[in-house]
Amino acid sequence: MFLPDIRLRRIRRQTERFWPLLHLADDNPAHIDAWLAHGTLYGLFVRRREPVSLAVLTDETAAFAQGGSRERQCPALSGRRVVECRLLVTAPAYQRRGLARQLLMRLCGLLDTTFDSLLAGTGTVPRMDSFYRGSGFAPCFVLPHFFRDNYPSPIVEDGVLLDDMQYYVRHIGRAGLSAN
Repeated sequence: MFLPDIRLRRIRRQTERFWPLLHLADDNPAHIDAWLAHGTLYGLFVRRREPVSLAVLTDETAAFAQGGSRERQCPALSGRRVVECRLLVTAPAYQRRGLARQLLMRLCGLLDTTFDSLLAGTGTVPRMDSFYRGSGFAPCFVLPHFFRDNYPSPIVEDGVLLDDMQYYVRHIGRAGLSAN
């Protein structure tokens, strides 16, 4: 299906109007609040008004700096300018049309002079592994028991009980590409 007039927008105001869509990706309001408070919300819109895919990005550069809180998780990111996709969601009526991938690719192009690497975490589900690898990401590290430790109720996706969080990385900046 061709979508006319699809645009990438940074959303700065009235983020609460996007909560129903954001909650499809994470039903923990505290997580969404924290990510929106410290991150930036981007979206793909059809006809300038209808959001079809959303992403929340946070700057994790300080966390991956030498001595940073996340430096040990992935030493390859130490000293890099890292942005993390904390949430990625596509409206149900538009799923399986490549819009989440398109959003990630457009964000990579937008951020390639500001950041070296884009990091994304997801449950260990084969469909998500295929999605991220097909979008140019590579597995980076695993946070054991992330879902069990951070969510009050079990989460099942594609018939898989989520426990560990698998992180993927894509090098997007000029420095990120030359360092590999």
